[in-house]
Amino acid sequence: MKKPVYSIIYGIFIYLFVIACISLICKWDCVKYNFAEERKNIVLAKDNAPTYSKEVFLTFDDGPSVNNTTKILNILQQNGVKATFFIVGEKAKENPSILKQLSDSGMSIGVHTYSHNYKEMYSSLDAYLEDFRVCKNIIKNITGKDSIVFVRLPGGSDNLVASVSNLNIIKKTLKGNGMKYVDWNVVSGDADKRFVSKDIIKQNVIDGCKNKKIAVVLMHDSYYKTSTVEALPDIISYLKKEGFAFRTFDGITLEEEFRMTDKGIINR
Repeated sequence: MKKPVYSIIYGIFIYLFVIACISLICKWDCVKYNFAEERKNIVLAKDNAPTYSKEVFLTFDDGPSVNNTTKILNILQQNGVKATFFIVGEKAKENPSILKQLSDSGMSIGVHTYSHNYKEMYSSLDAYLEDFRVCKNIIKNITGKDSIVFVRLPGGSDNLVASVSNLNIIKKTLKGNGMKYVDWNVVSGDADKRFVSKDIIKQNVIDGCKNKKIAVVLMHDSYYKTSTVEALPDIISYLKKEGFAFRTFDGITLEEEFRMTDKGIINR
């Protein structure tokens, strides 16, 4: 007589267990839905900037320089556009007022390097991080900004100067600390040699931006890049004519970041 009782109790237990599992599954689906909706709302709240059919991010490396950076800034301001400057710490120490002027003018400021000494800074992870730290602190001390997220590795994130192992651990460490390293998909060619004519620079940018929805243009504002300054007004004029919206990395939206990550421009 005990077996039927046990069978009934066992059956009730199984029934309750199944009901509990179904309830948990339903609750988990609800949690997942709520989490997805919450994340969607967060994204929408953070990413409520308008979208553009074509966007260009003008970027300048290796400054600030005493003779070219302020000229570039003046051209940008005259044309009502902004750009991103990846700073060399040593040059910022030499020209602090120029860096402050860039920052106060609403230009985006990122870390490039302190020394720009490839052999030294890429010799190890510790060497790179020290170079990065010094540069970031100089920028903070001059501009008051401590929330720098974007960095451009000298030579790019796939350069042939650093060893593959060192470069990989540097990139992994940057990403692990919330930093985003930025490459480019349009090369002005102004660093191919000491002097490159303004016409070549302009044509390189025009050719590079054709058929692109997002263009990140690599240029330089270091001491010898006078032809970059000369080419810039025509470059801006062309990009405006073609309907490009001028963007900076300080104002980047989540959608833009996702698109550039997908294209291998950010965190390649």
